[in-house]
Amino acid sequence: MAESEKIWGSGISSIFEELLQCKTLLKLILVDTDFEHLARVTGLRHKENDPHFIIDTPEGFKEAAADIDTWNIRFEFTAKDNINYVFTTIGGQITGKQIYIKMPEEVERKQRRRLFRIDAPAETKLCFRIHATRHELEVIDLSLGGSLAALVQTDSPVKHKPPFPDIHALKDVELVFPAGISRQPIRIKTAQIKRVKKNPETTRYEMALEFNQISKRDERLLNDLIYGLQRQHLRKRLPLDI
Repeated sequence: MAESEKIWGSGISSIFEELLQCKTLLKLILVDTDFEHLARVTGLRHKENDPHFIIDTPEGFKEAAADIDTWNIRFEFTAKDNINYVFTTIGGQITGKQIYIKMPEEVERKQRRRLFRIDAPAETKLCFRIHATRHELEVIDLSLGGSLAALVQTDSPVKHKPPFPDIHALKDVELVFPAGISRQPIRIKTAQIKRVKKNPETTRYEMALEFNQISKRDERLLNDLIYGLQRQHLRKRLPLDI
């Protein structure tokens, strides 16, 4: 599943600064032709009082655009946050070996919620019982499909051995968020333990869990929570506008 939102204003400038600094590859598509090529932003300039970005002229571009009066170019790229972005430009000018293109008025950011993994807010926990003993895991990161979490509380006297050596699946797990985010826990019917590993820095055992069974209602609640947290994260890193 994917959602999208529009970035404009000073958010556009932030995007192109990052494209320039990170030397991000862009897929260039000359609309209404078969021409596609990879490109990089090589500079940012003001031209005729408008902000422009510069790319090296791709091989074969001149020939493909020879009979087009006004170029309509679609650019696609994946930024360092692993989110896909798309924008379209109109016009442009070849100067020497470079192309000057006016910056778009907006950029579309596509968010793939199921694949996106976020750092969990502090005090997010997974709670469950094994043989009547209550356990809590501190959630490290989270996606719609699973979580990485660390054992932080147990009534068991065994604290220095890998937890649950004979358990491969957990039942009736509650994903509990801080009250400021959600007062309603997400209930996960079954979660499979995919991996248990001791973190040498924290000395805690960390568990990779896969959410196998979750009701449509709780999946929708988790979906909305992850989407909202992702939007907050992206706005802090790259604002839609300022």
